[in-house]
Amino acid sequence: MRETGFSHVVITTSNASQLGGFFVALGWQLHSAALSADASDFWGADMAQVAERWVAPSEACEVVLLPVASTTPVLRPLDCPVTTPGGLFDINMRALDSDWAREFLGAHGWRELVPAVAWQFGEVQTSEGLYIQDDGIVMAVMQRLSPPLEGIEFDRMSDVFNSTQMVSNVEVTLAFLKVLGFERFIDHAGPLPGEGPRVLQLEQYPPDTAGIHLSIAHPEAAMSGSIELIDVPEHPLPCLPVPSTGGRGLRALAIPCSDVAETYAAVNDSEWSTQICKPLARRDLPGLLGGECFSVTAPDGGRLDLYQITQ
Repeated sequence: MRETGFSHVVITTSNASQLGGFFVALGWQLHSAALSADASDFWGADMAQVAERWVAPSEACEVVLLPVASTTPVLRPLDCPVTTPGGLFDINMRALDSDWAREFLGAHGWRELVPAVAWQFGEVQTSEGLYIQDDGIVMAVMQRLSPPLEGIEFDRMSDVFNSTQMVSNVEVTLAFLKVLGFERFIDHAGPLPGEGPRVLQLEQYPPDTAGIHLSIAHPEAAMSGSIELIDVPEHPLPCLPVPSTGGRGLRALAIPCSDVAETYAAVNDSEWSTQICKPLARRDLPGLLGGECFSVTAPDGGRLDLYQITQ
């Protein structure tokens, strides 16, 4: 059972107009849809509101914004340490220029959580910064320094190509993702080179104990729609209690399946069956998510919505 990586990011937000302004400035297209009772039950959103589907220029990536009240509790506190396990930590986008991205993001409600720093991962040198907005959503913005990116073209900022989960144990979460067809294709254990530790706010720890375990998984060993997992073996933090529905922030990653019933059966027959938070059913959800779908949470609360690919 090999599927694809995630195709959609589902966000519950009290700042839909601000986030929408960010996407429209990048040329993403808006498709609006009234939220049904199914959506309210599935995500814990306000069914009286309208969902915003923002589709990237490539049409290969989509962000679904579900408006909620500003009094809705955030899924990840704005002041929690970066490496705190629990839920979905960030979405990743590439930028052609980190300095330009900082100004652009600042104009659209994002503020620096960690300023961009250069670091080396294998043969790849990257500048990476973290940004956060008032729903507690974190975005990692990456500029490739060397070697040049090949086969990836975008205007100023790319699609959402990756999402990170801070976890209690990378291997445990990988075992869970394997049931969904995800396989590890990048693995790193040890200190992050160069200024890398600053990206994860680990510079306050002694270098010999500030190492991480980082793995990236995808059904076809691709970065597009990949899931990144990070734990900090020597300096673990308590896991956040993340509700499976409701809350404000990064709500879910949506993963298309060629046979969602088969995927559901695989999860239901595995040791992870108790992680199913919404059973398989036909639901009236926005856009491509409508139809047969179910939802499951990773061991540290990161929610994944799996849906049937339809024409």
